[in-house]
Amino acid sequence: MAALMYPRRGFGLRPRKTPAAPKRTSPSTHLINAVLEHADLRDELGGGRVLLRVSSAKQRHPDVRADLGDEARRLADIAVVWDEREDQVFRVLDGKAARAPALEVVEEDRFELTPAAYAYIAAHGSKR
Repeated sequence: MAALMYPRRGFGLRPRKTPAAPKRTSPSTHLINAVLEHADLRDELGGGRVLLRVSSAKQRHPDVRADLGDEARRLADIAVVWDEREDQVFRVLDGKAARAPALEVVEEDRFELTPAAYAYIAAHGSKR
């Protein structure tokens, strides 16, 4: 009769716990309106469209920071493409979404050979 083989505890693969990625949220309408209202950097894109951004000096202005509250830190990441012919927002660009997350150092699992394993390798490893 064949013996049933059960996996021994402690030798199976363990799933690695990885930290959850931070939730990516789109810019709020309040933040987009702040870019439209306070934009002091303007790049002509052609076809009646302009890229609007807020400079770092303007971002630090107390009125702008008070108006946005906690979202003030995201103001540097947002740019708005405005269509002057249609008088409407053509596209909102979020620079934070494009940034790669910082690399983190992950400590790898380690194992060590026992003296019996070294003896086995010494006895059978040189037969190649």
